[in-house]
Amino acid sequence: MRTRQTAALALVIAFGAGMTMPPTVRAGAQEQGNITGTARKEAGKPYTGYSVRARNVQLGVIAATSPLDQKGDFALAGVDPASYLVELLDPKGKVVCTEGPFDLTKQPVKNGVSIECGKPVAWWLLAAAGAAGITAGVVANDPASPAR
Repeated sequence: MRTRQTAALALVIAFGAGMTMPPTVRAGAQEQGNITGTARKEAGKPYTGYSVRARNVQLGVIAATSPLDQKGDFALAGVDPASYLVELLDPKGKVVCTEGPFDLTKQPVKNGVSIECGKPVAWWLLAAAGAAGITAGVVANDPASPAR
């Protein structure tokens, strides 16, 4: 009987200690993520008035912020493995444009990101949605066959 009580107490202590540890310690050592790149095409000189931030796609929180250097480059270091959007901010803090998402769960380092606002991502999404709507309309208006 005493052995069972000792074993049960040991399990309670081990479980309690595991629950109080930070998630990164419980999950094992996870490599921190880094995103580097440039915003020269979109930011105006002096580049140092602009900044870049990484927004976690799933949580919507800002994971890291970095000002642009004198060349218009940035480095967002030490972010947790997740999927991120990279946002360029003007000197007033307004979002100029966004790049991504970049999934750092599979590969924790993403180098060479070039922030460009001229990409018509929204137009591609609208075109895809329009095509899906047209397809749904055609399928819905298909007359029933005599076999039905």
